[in-house]
Amino acid sequence: MFAGNVTMFVALATMLVSGFARQPSPVLTVERLNIVDSTGALTLVLANGARLPGGTFGGKEYPQSFSGRGRSAGMIFFNEVGDEVGGLIYEGAPRDSSYRAFGHLSFDQWKQNQVVAVQYSDEGATRSAGLQVWDRPIDAPLEDQFALAERMLATPAGRVRDSLNQERLRVRERVRGTRRVFVGSRDRTAALELRDTSGQVRVRLFVDSAGAAQLAFFDSGGRTTAVFP
Repeated sequence: MFAGNVTMFVALATMLVSGFARQPSPVLTVERLNIVDSTGALTLVLANGARLPGGTFGGKEYPQSFSGRGRSAGMIFFNEVGDEVGGLIYEGAPRDSSYRAFGHLSFDQWKQNQVVAVQYSDEGATRSAGLQVWDRPIDAPLEDQFALAERMLATPAGRVRDSLNQERLRVRERVRGTRRVFVGSRDRTAALELRDTSGQVRVRLFVDSAGAAQLAFFDSGGRTTAVFP
């Protein structure tokens, strides 16, 4: 009788455990999820704003404040050498008497910053949404700027720190790049803008909120050279 009861108990326990094991969990609650490759290197991170990684190059992560992402949550992509290569970030919250909403999907140039982005930015009174394209230098790695900022912050206040800050600002200008294309809408005006390598708008095609359309050309100094109609 005892042996029979034990056998029944073991069988019932096995059925219960097997049944629960087959039930998928419908919810996974985490602040950050790391997706890695077979070596353990990051390939994708999904996180809230506080735990989203800072700019990363060769597996080295710099402070989140260097990236300018603020409180944005989202996901960051990494390539095979451990560089951040783009991501999807977003945020939205009341601000003073208005609000701030933002969404951004971008892809980075090799060892550089974003070169293609789809972005929505809304401050309540003004908003824009569209596709943007940048030219970035190929001989000025973005990490140079981050490394100098890290050195500067680790240096006591004084002449050496001031010198490092000046060098950081020079490097920032060198790695900045130039926005060349915008296709989208700003404050109810649909527009196409093409810029030269200096960042000056040379062609603008738009349709404003009243339905008026215009095509304008500009010289390198920003002066209008032709308008149609």
